[in-house]
Amino acid sequence: MVEWSQGKLHAQKPYRYQDVDPLEAQHFANYQFFRSFRTINFKMHPTWEKANVVARVWAALVDYDTGTISGNWHLLYVASSSHSEEEILPGTYKECSELINTIRIEFNVNVLMYPAAVIDLLGAATHDHSSDFILFDSLDQVALCREGLQILPRNANSKTETSKVGKLNEMNFTETCLPSELLYDIFDRLDLRSLNRCAQVNKRWNSVASDPYLYRNVDLKVYWNKINGNTLDKLKEKLERVRKLDMTWCDEYLIESKEINFNILKIVYAAKGTLTHLCLNHIRSLSKETLERIFDCPNLEELRLQNINFDGIEDLPTTSFCNRLKKLKTLDVSLSFITTKLLVQILQNTHNLEHLVMDSCKKLGNLEPILTVVQNHNQKLKSWSSSCSFKKKQNNSPIYEEFGKLIHLEELNLNYCEPESPHGSNCLQRIAFNCNKLKRLELADWKQLTDEEMIPIISQCKQLFHLNLNFSSRISDMTLGRACENLPNLRQICVVFCGEITEEMAEYYKETYPNIHILH
Repeated sequence: MVEWSQGKLHAQKPYRYQDVDPLEAQHFANYQFFRSFRTINFKMHPTWEKANVVARVWAALVDYDTGTISGNWHLLYVASSSHSEEEILPGTYKECSELINTIRIEFNVNVLMYPAAVIDLLGAATHDHSSDFILFDSLDQVALCREGLQILPRNANSKTETSKVGKLNEMNFTETCLPSELLYDIFDRLDLRSLNRCAQVNKRWNSVASDPYLYRNVDLKVYWNKINGNTLDKLKEKLERVRKLDMTWCDEYLIESKEINFNILKIVYAAKGTLTHLCLNHIRSLSKETLERIFDCPNLEELRLQNINFDGIEDLPTTSFCNRLKKLKTLDVSLSFITTKLLVQILQNTHNLEHLVMDSCKKLGNLEPILTVVQNHNQKLKSWSSSCSFKKKQNNSPIYEEFGKLIHLEELNLNYCEPESPHGSNCLQRIAFNCNKLKRLELADWKQLTDEEMIPIISQCKQLFHLNLNFSSRISDMTLGRACENLPNLRQICVVFCGEITEEMAEYYKETYPNIHILH
């Protein structure tokens, strides 16, 4: 299956290749049950197991009132990381004898036919041998996928101790056996877990393994279930020269918001002059002081703040910026509660910005002030993504015509952002004639969009590689045929739930144009 989200200009590249998740889990959902139970013969619905949508399933016992986790996270299921396009190997189920009341599902949306397709059915058996099947409503799951909702209370004190890593057996060679240069070269190729174990061999290895040089690029996402206050406190001393830091998911019930803010402040302050890439996705309670410190990094090129609350942060003092964000090229605030005022303030100081991602931001109701500041201050912008962010009633067609002034645009995502009255307007015509470098265009759920309005896009945007028209009910097979015939670089077109396109015509174009992946 063609992976619809791969290849996007704003997609995050690995910060540390040794710690890349082989299953590429990007999103997760947590579910809490009303009673504790033990899993017996835990199984997922075979449809989703075969589709390889679910990467892992974790379980834990979490206190309802405080959000404190009791014990550790237990792995119930892990998908196979080795499979071919013809065959997907089954995953592995793990046994867990502990009481649990919380299940965490990690999934890889890349393998889905379209972003809104998520898990529908999850089966579990409780300790009394009765079969409890949990059926999740499809619409709720769609919202969950888009918004990254978390149902459980967070930011509570953790009683969990850092897991102890067994020491390596003492090796039969002297400490002077390997020169330091060779040790540095070897250790530089290790993942963080292996590096930590090497530090326990002897004093010399500990000294080498603790050198900040080895921690220039750090990705803690795969270790989210091990990160607590103690581990961060020990790690921050090694991050004084860090350039790329990913702390996605690192506040998952194991650390207080004050504690994680304190550690981030210390890390950012120490690495202010070297930090170029920072990813704090799903660390919800970032303080105003922490944000000010982040914006004070003069060499920052990539900043990812997905699913951040921005509680009480309407804006920041202008002294927090002082033109320090001149090098920022990528800004991702998807799923967050950032305000229009704060986002505009950031955009005014990022003149070299190339990629702006603000999907599912509930507080961004009005498109006009953001689009205006982008035209004036971010003229190098190459990709814009605002899926599900702007309210239809506050944004009419003339505002959308202003996208035509962003002449360097290569990717434009306006899924679920249909203007109030697109019919008869020339917003797509303006975009087509001025943004002829477009390679990816996403207009899902534009229910009033017609075949005639798509003609300028198809006739002018010859570099178009990906076209998404899902849920556009007035689009017919005429647009599908024109796109396949007239777009030489087209490799994928999505027309799921386009009511005017029949199954027969979709199959005809699939056979006629085998090089184009048609999702219907």
